[in-house]
Amino acid sequence: MARNITINQFKQLPDESFVATGTVDDRPFSAASVKYRGEPIFKVIERDEEGGLTKLRLDKSGFNRGDRIAIARVLKAKRLALEESANTPLVREELETRSVEELRTLCKDRGISGYYAKGVTKSDLVDKLAA
Repeated sequence: MARNITINQFKQLPDESFVATGTVDDRPFSAASVKYRGEPIFKVIERDEEGGLTKLRLDKSGFNRGDRIAIARVLKAKRLALEESANTPLVREELETRSVEELRTLCKDRGISGYYAKGVTKSDLVDKLAA
């Protein structure tokens, strides 16, 4: 059965893990990634009997196995799309239309150093990003 999955929020944390919220067939979910064999995989996070957020066993979960698999599949596709867009080179002409703050944010997101050094100009930032 096809499921209607909507991602409301998808964020990468500083420790290279991901968190997400959304809905599956109009039921809200939260998910977080864990490392498995060096790759992040997504687990649905739910409230347990004590009110804390945790990964529940399938027999205690409000989501069935198919829901969990569908959520993980959509979130993995989103993660891979983000990683691919971070690795694609940016077009110099498009970069030149952005502000210095936007260029610094792009440098930070792509792991480029030296974007806040004294004397760095907009053209220097464009050169770093276009390389």
